[in-house]
Amino acid sequence: MNRAGKKQRERARKQRRAERRATGVRTATTSATTPVRGATAAHIDPALSWHIARTLPRMGERALKALEEVQVDWYLPRTSEVVVRRGRRAVRSTLLLMRTVFIGVRDAIHLDQARSQAGVAEIVSHPEPEGGPEGNIASLIMRPARLDPAELQRLVDKLAEAEIVRPTGVSVGQSVLVREGPFAGFPAVVDAMLPNDRIRVAMSIFGRASKLTLEIARVSAI
Repeated sequence: MNRAGKKQRERARKQRRAERRATGVRTATTSATTPVRGATAAHIDPALSWHIARTLPRMGERALKALEEVQVDWYLPRTSEVVVRRGRRAVRSTLLLMRTVFIGVRDAIHLDQARSQAGVAEIVSHPEPEGGPEGNIASLIMRPARLDPAELQRLVDKLAEAEIVRPTGVSVGQSVLVREGPFAGFPAVVDAMLPNDRIRVAMSIFGRASKLTLEIARVSAI
């Protein structure tokens, strides 16, 4: 493109910006790739006694199945992220805490039953003073650490708020606005979804219909 053409495009961009400022119209700032968050939070039964269990290496799934068989409630904290696989967006879920699961039991006997299940390595414990006759030398004993159900529920709620339900994307035929590059501010219509996180859009450039290939992150849904 010659120098005169570049200057003409720059003047056109400045004119469009001035028109948007004058009419109070602002360019959308939410990217079409922003994920939708907010899953349904798990319920932490306040009537149960909640503890932290550690599982054996590579036996997490087996431990969870064993706990279910003895009717132990459990919660496994996870985190999620949007990944691109073969040109398509997907949500990948990963463990937030390795080999760690929160379990809810009815009483001490139920806790011992959970501890003995296949795949369960231990119940996280902490030292507490051992009770005894007055005047005896105080000693410490390891007891299973108990979690406050209300605090655990708040943690579960926060994790659910941040969990990705699905990645937001654009679809063929959808109207979008170009956010970056030489055509920033131009409206367009998605013509095709392409591999490697790209799209082909149709737009009018100075009165002429044109089709361009853009990265999906460079457009915003209208």
